[in-house]
Amino acid sequence: MPGETVSRARYERAVKARAEAEALLEQKSRALWEANKALREQAEALEEAVRSRTEELERARAEAEAANDAKSGFLAVISHEIRTPMNAILGMAAGLEESGLPPDQQEMAQVILSSGRVLLDLLNDVLDLSKIEAGRMEMEMRPFDLRAFAAEERALFSEMAASRGLAFSVEVMADKALVVSDPTRLRQVLSNLLSNAFKFTREGAVAVLLTVRDGQLQMRVTDSGPGVPEAHRPRLFQAFSQGDASVTRTHGGTGLGLAISRRFCRLLGGDLVYEHVPGGGACFVATVALGAAPVADRRIDRAEGFKAEQVLRARRWRVLVAEDSETNQKVLRLVLKPFDLDLRMVTDGAQAVALRKTRAFDLVLMDVNMPVMDGLVAAAAIRAWEAGTGAPRVPIMALTANVMTHQVSDYATQGIDAHVGKPFRREELVQGMARLLKCPG
Repeated sequence: MPGETVSRARYERAVKARAEAEALLEQKSRALWEANKALREQAEALEEAVRSRTEELERARAEAEAANDAKSGFLAVISHEIRTPMNAILGMAAGLEESGLPPDQQEMAQVILSSGRVLLDLLNDVLDLSKIEAGRMEMEMRPFDLRAFAAEERALFSEMAASRGLAFSVEVMADKALVVSDPTRLRQVLSNLLSNAFKFTREGAVAVLLTVRDGQLQMRVTDSGPGVPEAHRPRLFQAFSQGDASVTRTHGGTGLGLAISRRFCRLLGGDLVYEHVPGGGACFVATVALGAAPVADRRIDRAEGFKAEQVLRARRWRVLVAEDSETNQKVLRLVLKPFDLDLRMVTDGAQAVALRKTRAFDLVLMDVNMPVMDGLVAAAAIRAWEAGTGAPRVPIMALTANVMTHQVSDYATQGIDAHVGKPFRREELVQGMARLLKCPG
């Protein structure tokens, strides 16, 4: 039958088409499955790569932190080990200078002193740069008298100016003398700029202008020296870099002073720049942001104005000294010789604690690194004994070669009231002692 034949052919075509469609679907499904499989494998490989890379980065971070900690520890040890003998060298040299030596021998003592101070400045610069690069440099904001600050800098460099026949002036333009910043770092910046100015100026003048305006302190140092050639200015503030090799040969130095000074200024919210002076000479301008002076701190600032030496001569103060180095004990006796003090020396913290429990003292000078019991443990033990017995709180000053920021920051938590680092100058120690004796803890 013709109709039956047509239906069968149509049926067979339909079956064939469905088979082809199913085959195509199977083919596509297979391709999709394989694509999904490949994608899943790629995702797993990517996750593994990310996990592996994350582990590598974590290991690298841990290794970097460990290396940084080791570097900080190494620097702390080296700093302590250099400062301890330097304290003896500088202390004894200062004693020799004051002992009435013949002129030629006094000159030798002065050479030892000046060379030792240069070495100490170099050590301080390297440590400062390390602390800045490790992000551990902290500024100590406190009120201070800007005019007294300027007078100290003027006194410090006046003799150098006179010996070289240079005019030298320090001027202050400020409505109020009291400002808030980090005077220690500002003094370091200004001294660096003045040292450079005197180093390069053979004739003419060096001038400083301190200006307070709009919450900022500007320190402008100008000189009549040769100035800085334009080609050398881009490297002025790079660490370990000077204008050219001839500068190092002729004038010495490490090229750290300007780099560190600029970083101090930036940490204090400002900057340090070089300004071209038409007609010759150099001009460096340091700017820092000033803080607000709280009322409580103004009292502290006024206390800094007293005459420290008068305080130490006011009576026969009873001073307990814990110092394990016999040499540094001699240095301390020499430095404090002009004052009639009742000094009691012990060689470790345990002896200091025992003596404090049996005798009254006006002040304790405590070394930190000592055998038997270190200074921090001893200070904490004295504070605990005072709290338990109701004994008066005696001021304790850490007198130590440990001067790293993280070390000093631990002292207050152990009951220590102040810190003077070794090597110390007499005026620095006397100021610190007088402050504690006048304002006991």
